[in-house]
Amino acid sequence: MGITAAKNALIRMRWGELAGRFLAVLALWWVLVEGDASTLAEGSIVAALVAGLGSRAFPRGRHRVRWRAFPAFVLYFIGRSIIAGLDVARRLLTPSLPILPGVISVPLEVPDGAPRWLLANTLSLLPGTLSVDLHDDRLELHCLDTGVDISGSVRRTEDRVAALFGVATVCER
Repeated sequence: MGITAAKNALIRMRWGELAGRFLAVLALWWVLVEGDASTLAEGSIVAALVAGLGSRAFPRGRHRVRWRAFPAFVLYFIGRSIIAGLDVARRLLTPSLPILPGVISVPLEVPDGAPRWLLANTLSLLPGTLSVDLHDDRLELHCLDTGVDISGSVRRTEDRVAALFGVATVCER
């Protein structure tokens, strides 16, 4: 492949990526305005701006989501959210149950980039944990109860994120 052909392939890939981002943002707009077609012009302008700025602020990384693994990840996330939410509610409604809030630091095994970002955000969205800091190969989490097996929960979620991206964790490499 010559230099010109490679350059053209990169340009096509860039336009394809922008088009994908544009369509994703426009679909989100459509959902937010509850399908109101009268806002399509404004939505297209916003989608174009968000897609353009987003591609500069968040360039395409080397890790790609395996879409076949996406439904399993969503089911895992919903299941964990329900279980963790019920646990938090039980602790709030039963004052005699112990809580031991605090910040813990856990080593991470998924590779840097999108997998770590998704792991940190997934853990923040689960009731009872909040990602505080992500640095080097460690994640600091604020936990409602540090007396439970937080590391095990992080490992299970990390395994699901690794499967979603089709990457190996440090232990598997």
